[in-house]
Amino acid sequence: MKFQKALTLPLVLLAAFAFPAASQDYLSDLSGSGIKEDVGEAFKGESLFYIDPTHGMSPGADNGSRVSTPASGTVTPWSNVEGRWTLSLIDSASRTVDLTLYQYGNEVFGRGVMATGVNSQEVTAAGFIEGSALSLRLVTVGGNSMYRLKASVSGNSIFGTYSAYSSDGISWAGNCNGNRFYATTQSASAVPTSTVSVGMGVSGGNAMS
Repeated sequence: MKFQKALTLPLVLLAAFAFPAASQDYLSDLSGSGIKEDVGEAFKGESLFYIDPTHGMSPGADNGSRVSTPASGTVTPWSNVEGRWTLSLIDSASRTVDLTLYQYGNEVFGRGVMATGVNSQEVTAAGFIEGSALSLRLVTVGGNSMYRLKASVSGNSIFGTYSAYSSDGISWAGNCNGNRFYATTQSASAVPTSTVSVGMGVSGGNAMS
């Protein structure tokens, strides 16, 4: 019945174009207000554009019908990797990295110390995380070696592979795994701010910014 109502006006207009002589008398009897009243009578008690906020449908829709509504809430699309980690890099040699990571949104950065036997070097870290997939570059201070990690993060554990490159053109690959001892106490903001102030306060004096 509702479908028939919905077709009433389009069929009248179609007939006006297809049979102008036959429909001329009907349309000439209807002013703008007359057409409005005719359509209003055909759809009495219904609204074509109103959506009931209770069930998300027009008032004439079957109350048994279901409308899917997306679940509300905020879900972070990446894992949190902030904290202090101990990583093992294993190829022909074994290296241990004591690494502290920070996170800004999905950007990851930090620094630590890499130990190979009795030798150790400072390293810097930079990369990003998408979901639980971590891409991280470790560069030895001095720039003579870079380790490119492709790993997965699961809670306080990390595992994956890496490719390494030296400044003299040698490359090699290996496996990596590690654990987080604790999360950092200070987190970088996930939302950038428009103003950054740098300064030093002096007791009893003025602050510079």
